[in-house]
Amino acid sequence: GHYQQMLYIIFSLLGAYVDVEVRTPMGRVDLVMRTATTLYVVELKLNQSAEAAMQQIDLKNYPERFALCGLPVVKVGINFDMERHTLKDWIITN
Repeated sequence: GHYQQMLYIIFSLLGAYVDVEVRTPMGRVDLVMRTATTLYVVELKLNQSAEAAMQQIDLKNYPERFALCGLPVVKVGINFDMERHTLKDWIITN
């Protein structure tokens, strides 16, 4: 939750529309960020892997919920390292 709140604050201050825990038919997206040109679906993991986050996005088909928004949807999987208190790895795909 702490990392989710941190990203919410950062991207909101940068002027993006950000929403957290967005419901979909198969679960909840950790963070959805919309800019003027792109919609980002972000899944966060702690001490796992960015690949695990991306697999959850694909398994639960989160982008389908936003298919009619008229913007390209970019999937982002982020893994945080609790020991180092930083990003460990991330994956970004269309």
